[in-house]
Amino acid sequence: MGRRENPVDHSRPARGRLAAYLRLRRQSAPMTYRELARATGLSSATLKRAASGTVVPRHTTVEAYVEGCGGGAAQVQYAGELWRHARIEERGRLSGLHAPRPELISDAADLSRALEVVWEQAGAPSLRDIRDRSGNPLALPVSSAARIVNRDAIPADEQQLEAFLAGCGVPPDKHAAWTAAFAKATAAHELPQEPAAADRPVERRLLHMASAYEGGPGTRTNSQAWRRLVELLPPAALDEAVAIGMHSYLASQASLNGKSLPAPLPWQPDLFTTHEGRYVAVEVKTLSSRGRNGPAAGGSVNKPRTPAGGPPPTARAAQVRTKRRQPATHRLTAIR
Repeated sequence: MGRRENPVDHSRPARGRLAAYLRLRRQSAPMTYRELARATGLSSATLKRAASGTVVPRHTTVEAYVEGCGGGAAQVQYAGELWRHARIEERGRLSGLHAPRPELISDAADLSRALEVVWEQAGAPSLRDIRDRSGNPLALPVSSAARIVNRDAIPADEQQLEAFLAGCGVPPDKHAAWTAAFAKATAAHELPQEPAAADRPVERRLLHMASAYEGGPGTRTNSQAWRRLVELLPPAALDEAVAIGMHSYLASQASLNGKSLPAPLPWQPDLFTTHEGRYVAVEVKTLSSRGRNGPAAGGSVNKPRTPAGGPPPTARAAQVRTKRRQPATHRLTAIR
C-alpha cells in the first residue's frame, strides 16, 4: 500500500479547490499515480505536485490529469475553470486592470487594454497555448500574441483578433462585439480625407504618428511609431541617422573602457565644380614610392654629397640653365 498523501494546502482557496478536485477524480477512477503516469505520459512527481495545492500546475497538465482518470469533456471544462480561478488568484493583477466593455471601446488604446483584461481573465495562458487553442495558428504566431498581451500592438486584422479571442477561451457568439470594436478602433486611427494631405502620403503618416504617446523610441507604446518614421526617411537622411547613432553607440562603449571616441570629421573635397551639367568633386592626394618617404617634420636634412671629380649638384644645375638660355648659333656655309 502506498504512502498516504499530505493534506491539500488551502492557503490559497482557489488553488486548494483545484487540487482537491484533481484528487477526487483520481480516487473516483480509482488509479495510483504510477498508473496515471502511464496513462498521461507525465511523471508521477508532476501529477503529485499538481494535486498538492502548493502550486498551480500548467493547464495542459490539468487536462491530462482529468482525461487520464476517465473524465469527459464536462469534467475537463470544469477543471479548466478551477485552473483559471487559481491562476487569477496567483497572479493578482486582474483586480487592478480597468478597461471598457467591447461596445464602449473607442480607440486602439481602449482595445489594447481590453484585450489585456481578456488574457488575464483567461488565467494568463502561455503564448503557445493561445496559439494552439486559437483554431488558426497561422493567423496568430507566438510573436504576434506576445505583442498583444504586452500591449505593444493590437491585432493586425479581424482574423488575428478572433484567433486571439478563441485562444483565450472567448466563445464564438461573443466575437461580433469585439470585431465591431476593432473596426471602430482602427477607424479612429485613420485621418480625415483632406484634399491637401491626400496627395502627400508621407505627411499623412507623420500626422498619424503625432497622435501616438510621447516618450521617445525607448517606450513600448511608441516603438511602432518610430519604426514607421524610419521607413519614411529618404536614403540620405537615413544614412546620416545611422552614422550618428553608430557613433553615439561606439562612444558609449568606449566610455565603459575609460576611453573617448573622437568626433567624426566631415569630408570636404579639394575642388567642387560642375562639368557638363554634373557636379564633380576632386580630391588631391600625394603619391610617393613605397618605402621612400620624405624627411620627418622638424628633422634635419643632410647636405648633398659632392660627386668626385666634379662641381656640386647645384653648380651643375646652374650650368645647365645657363647653356639653355644661350641662343643657338648656326653656321651657314656657302657653296660656290
